[in-house]
Amino acid sequence: MKRGFFLKLARSNISKNRRFFFPRILSEAGLLCVFYIVFTLRADERILQLRGGQYIEVFMSIGVAVMMLLSGILLFYINSFLMKQRKREFGVYNILGLEKRHICRVLFHETAISSLASVVLGLAIGVLFYKLCSLLICQLLNAEIVLGFYFINARSLALSGAFFLVLDVMAYGVNCVTIARLKPVELLSSANVGEREPKVKWPLLVLGLLALGGGYYISLTTQNPLKALVLFFVAVILVIIGTYFLFVAGSIFVLKALKKNKRFYYNKKHMPAVSGLLYRMKQNAVGLASIAILATGVLVMISTTVSLYAGAEETVKRNYPQDYYLSARYLQWSDEGQLLHSEDMPRETMLRAVEQGAKKNGLTIKEIALQEYLTVSYIYENDTLTCERVSGNAADNLKGLSVITYITEEMYRSLGGEALNLAKDEIAVCPMDIRQSGFDRPTLTIGEDTYQIKTTIPLFPISSGMEAAATNSYGVVVADENVLARLYAQQKQVYENAASDYTRRIAASFAGRGANGDVGEKLERDVEAYLKEAAFPQQQEPGESLVIRGNTVWGARESVTAMCGALLFLGIILGLVCLFATVLIVYYKQISEGYEDRVRFQIMQKVGMSRREVKSTINSQVLLVFFLPLVVAGMHLAFAFPILEKVLHILLLSSTSLFVVCSLVTFGVFAAVYTLIYMATARTYYKIVR
Repeated sequence: MKRGFFLKLARSNISKNRRFFFPRILSEAGLLCVFYIVFTLRADERILQLRGGQYIEVFMSIGVAVMMLLSGILLFYINSFLMKQRKREFGVYNILGLEKRHICRVLFHETAISSLASVVLGLAIGVLFYKLCSLLICQLLNAEIVLGFYFINARSLALSGAFFLVLDVMAYGVNCVTIARLKPVELLSSANVGEREPKVKWPLLVLGLLALGGGYYISLTTQNPLKALVLFFVAVILVIIGTYFLFVAGSIFVLKALKKNKRFYYNKKHMPAVSGLLYRMKQNAVGLASIAILATGVLVMISTTVSLYAGAEETVKRNYPQDYYLSARYLQWSDEGQLLHSEDMPRETMLRAVEQGAKKNGLTIKEIALQEYLTVSYIYENDTLTCERVSGNAADNLKGLSVITYITEEMYRSLGGEALNLAKDEIAVCPMDIRQSGFDRPTLTIGEDTYQIKTTIPLFPISSGMEAAATNSYGVVVADENVLARLYAQQKQVYENAASDYTRRIAASFAGRGANGDVGEKLERDVEAYLKEAAFPQQQEPGESLVIRGNTVWGARESVTAMCGALLFLGIILGLVCLFATVLIVYYKQISEGYEDRVRFQIMQKVGMSRREVKSTINSQVLLVFFLPLVVAGMHLAFAFPILEKVLHILLLSSTSLFVVCSLVTFGVFAAVYTLIYMATARTYYKIVR
């Protein structure tokens, strides 16, 4: 054979099969572009040095792992589709005299050309869009936009390109093995091999129902946020298994039921669609299930991350009613490392430290107070709060976990509360989770004592920050220090060294809330320096230490915004990739069905069906198949809502209404985009079959 024959043949094949190859090249280029951007963001020093940049490194590392998995799955899916469509072509080559090794050489040149084009195009687009993504990151982090970001990262370019080249080499190896194992007759006929009418696979149908029902049951019945975090991934796996099994077995069951319905089936609009789907449902069912799972992934990732980002400010305000919190404790240790002495810094010393720090940073104190409270974890069951050590499987012991924050009536009144006039056996209760409407029980048993609930208060003046971990979170006002001491002793007896201690801290609010994280950091440093000087006026002796905890609302706001912004960016990136994968699967699926149905619909026209009737039949089939995954994805999102709400509660999003709105808007936008995809693919499908 002439030199360059195989290369010329490969170029001709790519040109003639551009309907298949061009989407494949663009798909790999798009995946490589996203992979390069995510991979580069996790290593860009200028991004990492921004306030909150550590979240970018963590979440982008997760994104790299997910992108590697998705890229491998999608590229091998595309490769398998192309091979199925071209096996007849390879069979003709074999019949005309080309040996299988010659066909593999043609495949090598085709792979080399398409792979090189994909890598060059993908990296070029990635370099161009990286600057835009870095600016978007700065915007999401509420960080100052830094000019001069590196546009090109040579290491990221090399590793990203190498990873996709390895995937292409692996796909080429699979193709060569496939060609080598098939006979010429099989190559000629494999593209047109039809499916026998499948039977209902009852074991898969039953297992699918059980798996899907189990996933939904976990979501609907799990109440504790920590347990929800543990069981969420179990529910996801069950729903994925159930979705695939029910699409494979359940769809055949439904189609057979439709076929038995003579009024529905013996209709020229329905018969071709139902009959065609029934004979090829094994292949279609897997594709439809994949679309449903990917669509659900898009809906979950976008709705949750948008909710977190939109609710970041509300989260900060709820957990930081005041601008600054300070606690300081003096510790003395023995040479053996045993704690000898522990005491809080004097109130007056901490007050002076805050006053001096505020003055040095130009802040005017509007309100300052000492907060004293006790936070205890209980197991709540049958109107009784009991201190119990968690043993065995932690997830199984989290049901009924409750976090109670106690303050005395005197402290409650000093923080702006009204007089309650509580007796020794009376308490006032405040739900600290906005999802809880109230506490309607007349009594509450805590350990060995039963208390009368005198009243429910609408707002608790202290947030301990532990409420997100519990199913039930309440603030409780007790009569005096004696009652509080008894509650402390009860939990100390059970939890021993792990028992909660009293928290005494200074809470301060400043006039105006216009300061930023830099001012907050300087305030914390100045206060810490003052306290250390007060604690150790001469010299710090061995074994002496001072534990200082200072937090500002400004630092918390920037930290929460950065975390939510990084999550939102990752959600957008992975959501777009899943959407892209959905479009890709739908496109190739429609082309595949179009070529398989072309002869069948030509026969329909020859026996008397008009083009309008053929198009109506196509629409009936496409509508029946295409919108089923969208409906299933919406159903999955609806059933996942309860457990997602609990998981978001762990991440401090307490607004259920915000999550509802974000979920509905996300589904509406996705449905609109999905409909546009349907319109485009239906047009392509019709062009092929007519």
